[in-house]
Amino acid sequence: MPTECVPHRFTFVPMLAVDIGNTHTVVGLFSDGTLQRKWRLTTRPAATSDEIEMRVRQLMDVGQFPVSRLRAAAIATVVPALDRSWHKGLERVVSTGDVRSLNHRNSGIQLEYANPVQIGPDRLANALGLESRGIPDAIVIDLGTATTFDVVRGGTYLGGAIAPGIETGMLALVGRTARLPQVAIEVPERATGRTTEAALHSGLLLGHIGMMEHLVARIRAEEGMPEAKVIATGGWSVVLRGLTRIVDAYCPDLTLEGLEWFVRTRPVSET
Repeated sequence: MPTECVPHRFTFVPMLAVDIGNTHTVVGLFSDGTLQRKWRLTTRPAATSDEIEMRVRQLMDVGQFPVSRLRAAAIATVVPALDRSWHKGLERVVSTGDVRSLNHRNSGIQLEYANPVQIGPDRLANALGLESRGIPDAIVIDLGTATTFDVVRGGTYLGGAIAPGIETGMLALVGRTARLPQVAIEVPERATGRTTEAALHSGLLLGHIGMMEHLVARIRAEEGMPEAKVIATGGWSVVLRGLTRIVDAYCPDLTLEGLEWFVRTRPVSET
């Protein structure tokens, strides 16, 4: 049976972990080694550092957490244009000025990738999340705007696969067909839909699961990792829970926790 990921616990400085995706930006507040609060914001590529600073301060007020206590922040962004704005905005919030952007040069992870600069920082954060739990061999399935597969063997990041996410697939399908309606994606009762809406639910969700199961089987066989654990993360992992036996553990906050581990274990001089 799939298990829950139990966050590691330790005493460390309060910090923010920021995962900037194409659609949403997730901000996590860590204190005493645990994720205390999490906010999901709409990603705005044109956001200025002033706007970001103001929004973060508002979040700290909502979370009833004094901004003065923040000692560090880590950013992983797949929207390069936002890296500088978030970095500058957070520098005005974090009293120590310790704000780090995760990338292939400072992750500290052994990379077996032809062109490391192309690796998304969020995928590196997922690998760091595995490292924080002492999991040397795993396949992370991150279900968001895209569905990504990150393969780690012996602590080395090998690469993976990238596919359209569930909602992205629906928007593309509806946008390029005349008669298919846009629907609220729901878990279908059966694979054979008796209505167009039910058929869309089946294809989008159950079809996605079929893709996941097939890719996991191929990756395990190709990389000689038959015992590799499969960890699901990302917003859609909650929806797919219970629909497949391929997932060993659900860790919805793995990316944020990887960023927290990045700050804890990588000295400033190395980042």
